[in-house]
Amino acid sequence: MEFVSAGSVDEALDKLLSYGGDATVLAGGTAVLYQLRSGYLSAKVVLHVETLADLFYVRRNGATEIGALTCLRALAEADELGEEYSAIRSAAASCGGWQTQAVATIGGNICNASPSADLAPPLLAHGAQLTLASRSRGSRSLSLREFLVGGGRTRREPDELLTAIALEAVPPRTADLYFKVRRRSAMERPIIGLAVRLTLAESGERIDDIRIAVCGAGPVPFRAQEAEAILNGQAVADDAVKAAGAALLERASFVTDARASAAYRQAVLPRVLAHVVKHCAARAADSPS
Repeated sequence: MEFVSAGSVDEALDKLLSYGGDATVLAGGTAVLYQLRSGYLSAKVVLHVETLADLFYVRRNGATEIGALTCLRALAEADELGEEYSAIRSAAASCGGWQTQAVATIGGNICNASPSADLAPPLLAHGAQLTLASRSRGSRSLSLREFLVGGGRTRREPDELLTAIALEAVPPRTADLYFKVRRRSAMERPIIGLAVRLTLAESGERIDDIRIAVCGAGPVPFRAQEAEAILNGQAVADDAVKAAGAALLERASFVTDARASAAYRQAVLPRVLAHVVKHCAARAADSPS
């Protein structure tokens, strides 16, 4: 296996074009190194891109954009994200310990495409749009929902590099939350992770818009559109939330592993949804109009 390092984005794109499918991109390495050592991933070339400073940023100038090599600790502490994107900050802060967060990147978390990726639910809830760059074809944009295909699989082409993640603007009377079910406080992937972004109507009595996104409840993190449709336009009442929880269970699928049983995941998911929806509604009611 050959290890090469890129000193610029242009150099990284040149190398990806040259190596094609023989190359694996390495940033922080918290997932890729383990996958290489365990034999889950094989590569003839490891392309190291961690030092590309141009892709390390959080910008808020009209639109909100995050560079793909921004580490999770920087995300957790990013004042630019403010309260509007608090779910992204809390997800980043919950992903492993400080040592992991200091090197793991948002781009790596996305491209690893784990079914239990912490950042996927809040990014999905905020309509994340990805920019992928290629030396031969230029740049293209696609949503995170389109990008994630299955466990470890994405729509990134071999010669492409994820460079940026853009977030949708947050309307007034909106609150978000990421809730992570886990066995301990650090170094643990979620048993279930759920993010909600909820906007109240001007009257404050009904939900004007809601996004619900989940990880750990299927082969890929997903937006629960069936549950969203039940709650949109409704008051935050127990019967509506219960119906949304039932719809979410219909959309989800569960496995038993070393961390939890399928039955436990199935039991806890609608309860987490009810808690998060009610919490977001209360916060949205208190937010500035």
